[in-house]
Amino acid sequence: MKKVVLTLVLIAVSTLGTAQDTTELISEAIEAIGGKEEFYNKGTVSYNYEYRAPKGENAITLVGKETYMFDGERSYATYTTHSLTGANGKVVEGYNGTDAWVTFDGKVSNDEQANGVARFLRKTNYYWFAMFYKLLDNGVHHELLADQKVNGKEYNRIKITFGEKVGDAQDTYIIYINKKTKLIEQFLFTVVGFGITEPYLMTFDYETIDGIKIPSKRKYIEADWEGNVKGKAYYITNWTNIKFGLDLDKTMFEKPL
Repeated sequence: MKKVVLTLVLIAVSTLGTAQDTTELISEAIEAIGGKEEFYNKGTVSYNYEYRAPKGENAITLVGKETYMFDGERSYATYTTHSLTGANGKVVEGYNGTDAWVTFDGKVSNDEQANGVARFLRKTNYYWFAMFYKLLDNGVHHELLADQKVNGKEYNRIKITFGEKVGDAQDTYIIYINKKTKLIEQFLFTVVGFGITEPYLMTFDYETIDGIKIPSKRKYIEADWEGNVKGKAYYITNWTNIKFGLDLDKTMFEKPL
């Protein structure tokens, strides 16, 4: 009986230690890019957005402007190019924290697929902009993995998963935290919402805007779970002209009448 109790105690201590380790590592990573409080105090942000998938039958191009209000994770975008919809003219998407909508040349769309794409992009684009600050949110699970050396740099690796009711789809991430700088410098991810369960490797360059480090120049490619590149072409995303602290009205995120 004593052996059983001791084993249970050791397991509990080991689990607690891992949780404390991951929380501390992620907290340090958040501070390294400016701090959670400082980020959310900005309140709002806008930036120019460009996304380009590799050329071929699945090529995708998105060009527009993103606008977010951190309160309620509200999201809005205007596009000049939106190849996912196959539509010509101006495309506007919005998300009020609960419901998503899309308009084509000012007309509200009732197309189920178009509205599904709008919801995916509104939630996904917001998440990736605020992602590092959300890693300690309720319902986010962490698992400390073995350290790894990449291009001569030593990294802590943490596996990120989500509870069943967290988000529209429960993806898996593995973040790489540089042991010296404490910065997250790359991560592996899935896109379950689009049926992608094998990982892509996201790498990026930071720029500093109003004291916040933002991974604004991004590219990703098919990989394995050890971060070895398998794909032949990169997907490219650029965020430019980033501006915090805009004076926004919440009504802009509501579906037009």
